Amino acid sequence: MDARMTKAEAALLLPLPRNPAAEQMEALRDAAGRASRAALVQGLARFADKLLGWPARARLRAELASLSQRELVDIGLTRGDIDRVATGQLTTRH
Repeated sequence: MDARMTKAEAALLLPLPRNPAAEQMEALRDAAGRASRAALVQGLARFADKLLGWPARARLRAELASLSQRELVDIGLTRGDIDRVATGQLTTRH
């Protein structure tokens, strides 16, 4: 048996020549995959917040609704602001 390598076998052992366009495409593909996974995770987090945060928002609405008009004015709110405060759309008025 001959232990010498053929030129084709030797070529398989050499590193492939660099292709900047292919490397750039691979980097873009990797970045797109990371962005897609991040968007999915953020979407799931928002969904979980909506689902799991519902009881806390309901309690906040009930507590604010139980306040008198004068108490609401004292903290800078109106009855119309209660839903916006509970959903986080309105934080404070200055």
